Amino acid sequence: MTKSVVIGLTGNMGAGKSTTVKMIREMVIPVFDSDQTVHRLMRDNREMKALFCRKFPESVMNDEINRFVLSRLIDEKKLDVRQLEQMIYPFLEHELQNFFVRHSREPVVVLDVPLLFEAKWDRFCDEIIVVSAPAEVLKQRVFERLGMTEEKYKILTARQMPDEEKRAKADYVIETQYGLEPVRQRLAEIMEEIQ
Repeated sequence: MTKSVVIGLTGNMGAGKSTTVKMIREMVIPVFDSDQTVHRLMRDNREMKALFCRKFPESVMNDEINRFVLSRLIDEKKLDVRQLEQMIYPFLEHELQNFFVRHSREPVVVLDVPLLFEAKWDRFCDEIIVVSAPAEVLKQRVFERLGMTEEKYKILTARQMPDEEKRAKADYVIETQYGLEPVRQRLAEIMEEIQ
Protein backbone atom coordinates (compact mmCIF):
# COMPACT_ATOMS: atom_id res chain seq x y z
CA MET A 1 0.00 0.00 0.00
CA THR A 2 1.01 3.61 -0.47
CA LYS A 3 2.98 5.71 2.02
CA SER A 4 1.28 8.80 0.64
CA VAL A 5 -1.36 10.64 2.63
CA VAL A 6 -4.58 9.69 0.86
CA ILE A 7 -7.18 12.45 0.79
CA GLY A 8 -10.74 11.60 -0.19
CA LEU A 9 -12.57 14.43 -1.91
CA THR A 10 -16.33 14.25 -2.16
CA GLY A 11 -19.46 16.37 -2.16
CA ASN A 12 -22.99 16.22 -3.46
CA MET A 13 -24.01 17.16 -6.99
CA GLY A 14 -23.47 20.83 -7.69
CA ALA A 15 -21.16 21.34 -4.70
CA GLY A 16 -18.24 22.48 -6.88
CA LYS A 17 -16.10 19.36 -6.73
CA SER A 18 -14.87 19.63 -10.35
CA THR A 19 -13.69 23.19 -9.76
CA THR A 20 -11.93 22.12 -6.55
CA VAL A 21 -10.25 19.20 -8.36
CA LYS A 22 -8.96 21.63 -11.01
CA MET A 23 -7.34 23.69 -8.25
CA ILE A 24 -5.80 20.55 -6.70
CA ARG A 25 -4.31 19.58 -10.09
CA GLU A 26 -2.82 23.10 -10.33
CA MET A 27 -1.01 22.29 -7.04
CA VAL A 28 0.56 19.32 -8.93
CA ILE A 29 -1.07 16.76 -6.66
CA PRO A 30 -2.04 13.44 -8.34
CA VAL A 31 -5.81 12.93 -8.53
CA PHE A 32 -7.64 9.66 -9.04
CA ASP A 33 -10.75 10.70 -10.98
CA SER A 34 -13.27 7.90 -10.44
CA ASP A 35 -15.79 9.18 -13.04
CA GLN A 36 -13.15 9.52 -15.75
CA THR A 37 -11.77 6.08 -14.85
CA VAL A 38 -15.23 4.49 -15.18
CA HIS A 39 -15.65 6.07 -18.63
CA ARG A 40 -12.26 4.69 -19.69
CA LEU A 41 -13.08 1.22 -18.33
CA MET A 42 -16.39 1.21 -20.22
CA ARG A 43 -14.51 2.01 -23.39
CA ASP A 44 -11.36 -0.09 -23.01
CA ASN A 45 -11.69 -2.88 -20.44
CA ARG A 46 -12.39 -6.22 -22.18
CA GLU A 47 -13.37 -8.11 -19.01
CA MET A 48 -15.82 -5.43 -17.98
CA LYS A 49 -17.35 -5.32 -21.46
CA ALA A 50 -17.67 -9.13 -21.41
CA LEU A 51 -19.47 -8.97 -18.05
CA PHE A 52 -21.95 -6.37 -19.32
CA CYS A 53 -22.37 -8.33 -22.56
CA ARG A 54 -23.42 -11.40 -20.54
CA LYS A 55 -25.78 -9.57 -18.17
CA PHE A 56 -27.11 -6.73 -20.33
CA PRO A 57 -26.18 -7.49 -23.97
CA GLU A 58 -27.97 -4.41 -25.32
CA SER A 59 -25.68 -2.15 -23.23
CA VAL A 60 -22.58 -2.94 -25.32
CA MET A 61 -22.57 -1.03 -28.62
CA ASN A 62 -19.66 -0.37 -31.00
CA ASP A 63 -17.34 -2.27 -28.66
CA GLU A 64 -18.02 -0.10 -25.63
CA ILE A 65 -20.52 0.02 -22.77
CA ASN A 66 -23.10 2.65 -23.65
CA ARG A 67 -23.97 4.87 -20.68
CA PHE A 68 -27.19 6.11 -22.33
CA VAL A 69 -28.44 2.53 -22.66
CA LEU A 70 -27.58 1.90 -18.98
CA SER A 71 -29.44 5.08 -18.05
CA ARG A 72 -32.47 3.91 -20.03
CA LEU A 73 -32.35 0.46 -18.36
CA ILE A 74 -32.34 2.19 -14.96
CA ASP A 75 -35.30 4.38 -16.00
CA GLU A 76 -37.17 1.26 -17.17
CA LYS A 77 -36.35 -0.46 -13.83
CA LYS A 78 -34.56 -3.30 -15.67
CA LEU A 79 -31.31 -2.40 -13.94
CA ASP A 80 -30.82 -1.24 -10.36
CA VAL A 81 -28.21 1.43 -9.63
CA ARG A 82 -26.73 -0.68 -6.81
CA GLN A 83 -26.45 -3.67 -9.15
CA LEU A 84 -24.65 -1.45 -11.67
CA GLU A 85 -22.24 -0.23 -8.98
CA GLN A 86 -21.53 -3.81 -7.87
CA MET A 87 -20.55 -4.64 -11.45
CA ILE A 88 -18.29 -1.60 -11.83
CA TYR A 89 -16.60 -1.22 -8.43
CA PRO A 90 -14.28 -4.30 -8.54
CA PHE A 91 -12.76 -2.98 -11.79
CA LEU A 92 -12.57 0.53 -10.39
CA GLU A 93 -10.88 -0.69 -7.21
CA HIS A 94 -8.26 -2.51 -9.30
CA GLU A 95 -7.52 0.80 -11.09
CA LEU A 96 -7.27 2.53 -7.70
CA GLN A 97 -4.65 0.05 -6.47
CA ASN A 98 -2.65 0.67 -9.67
CA PHE A 99 -2.91 4.43 -9.02
CA PHE A 100 -1.53 3.92 -5.49
CA VAL A 101 1.42 1.92 -6.85
CA ARG A 102 2.17 4.52 -9.56
CA HIS A 103 2.14 7.40 -7.05
CA SER A 104 3.61 5.67 -4.00
CA ARG A 105 6.43 8.24 -3.74
CA GLU A 106 4.08 11.23 -3.70
CA PRO A 107 3.56 12.88 -0.29
CA VAL A 108 -0.17 13.38 -0.99
CA VAL A 109 -2.69 11.90 -3.44
CA VAL A 110 -6.36 12.76 -3.84
CA LEU A 111 -9.28 10.43 -4.60
CA ASP A 112 -12.06 12.29 -6.39
CA VAL A 113 -15.08 10.04 -5.70
CA PRO A 114 -18.62 11.51 -5.76
CA LEU A 115 -20.08 8.56 -3.79
CA LEU A 116 -17.06 8.12 -1.49
CA PHE A 117 -19.04 7.29 1.67
CA GLU A 118 -21.83 5.49 -0.17
CA ALA A 119 -19.28 3.16 -1.82
CA LYS A 120 -17.40 2.81 1.50
CA TRP A 121 -14.23 4.10 -0.19
CA ASP A 122 -13.53 6.30 2.82
CA ARG A 123 -11.71 3.17 4.09
CA PHE A 124 -8.85 4.01 1.68
CA CYS A 125 -8.50 7.57 3.01
CA ASP A 126 -6.44 9.17 5.76
CA GLU A 127 -8.26 12.50 5.52
CA ILE A 128 -11.55 13.52 3.93
CA ILE A 129 -12.52 16.85 2.40
CA VAL A 130 -16.19 17.54 1.69
CA VAL A 131 -17.11 20.38 -0.67
CA SER A 132 -20.44 21.85 0.28
CA ALA A 133 -22.95 24.60 -0.41
CA PRO A 134 -26.51 25.35 0.76
CA ALA A 135 -29.22 23.10 -0.75
CA GLU A 136 -30.73 25.85 -2.92
CA VAL A 137 -27.29 26.64 -4.40
CA LEU A 138 -26.66 22.95 -5.16
CA LYS A 139 -30.02 22.60 -6.92
CA GLN A 140 -29.57 25.82 -8.92
CA ARG A 141 -26.13 24.67 -10.15
CA VAL A 142 -27.38 21.19 -11.10
CA PHE A 143 -30.31 22.62 -13.09
CA GLU A 144 -27.84 24.66 -15.17
CA ARG A 145 -26.72 21.30 -16.65
CA LEU A 146 -28.16 20.25 -19.98
CA GLY A 147 -31.10 17.85 -19.86
CA MET A 148 -31.67 18.00 -16.10
CA THR A 149 -35.27 17.41 -15.03
CA GLU A 150 -36.98 17.27 -11.61
CA GLU A 151 -37.38 13.49 -11.93
CA LYS A 152 -33.74 12.93 -12.90
CA TYR A 153 -32.64 15.21 -10.07
CA LYS A 154 -34.73 13.19 -7.58
CA ILE A 155 -33.25 9.87 -8.75
CA LEU A 156 -29.66 11.18 -8.65
CA THR A 157 -29.95 12.89 -5.27
CA ALA A 158 -31.71 9.85 -3.73
CA ARG A 159 -28.42 7.93 -4.12
CA GLN A 160 -26.45 10.58 -2.23
CA MET A 161 -25.90 10.74 1.50
CA PRO A 162 -27.36 14.04 2.77
CA ASP A 163 -24.90 16.94 2.78
CA GLU A 164 -25.06 17.40 6.57
CA GLU A 165 -24.12 13.73 7.08
CA LYS A 166 -21.15 14.08 4.74
CA ARG A 167 -20.03 17.22 6.57
CA ALA A 168 -20.24 15.38 9.90
CA LYS A 169 -17.97 12.60 8.56
CA ALA A 170 -15.43 15.00 7.02
CA ASP A 171 -12.08 16.08 8.44
CA TYR A 172 -12.35 19.31 6.44
CA VAL A 173 -15.26 21.16 4.82
CA ILE A 174 -14.87 23.65 1.96
CA GLU A 175 -17.84 26.01 1.46
CA THR A 176 -18.11 26.86 -2.25
CA GLN A 177 -20.92 29.44 -2.33
CA TYR A 178 -18.61 32.42 -1.70
CA GLY A 179 -16.67 32.22 -4.97
CA LEU A 180 -13.39 30.76 -6.22
CA GLU A 181 -10.84 32.69 -4.15
CA PRO A 182 -12.09 31.55 -0.72
CA VAL A 183 -12.10 27.94 -2.03
CA ARG A 184 -8.51 28.28 -3.29
CA GLN A 185 -7.43 29.82 0.01
CA ARG A 186 -9.12 27.13 2.14
CA LEU A 187 -7.65 24.40 -0.04
CA ALA A 188 -4.13 25.84 0.40
CA GLU A 189 -4.62 25.96 4.19
CA ILE A 190 -5.84 22.34 4.29
CA MET A 191 -2.97 21.03 2.15
CA GLU A 192 -0.44 22.90 4.27
CA GLU A 193 -1.95 21.40 7.43
CA ILE A 194 -2.02 17.86 6.00
CA GLN A 195 1.54 17.99 4.66
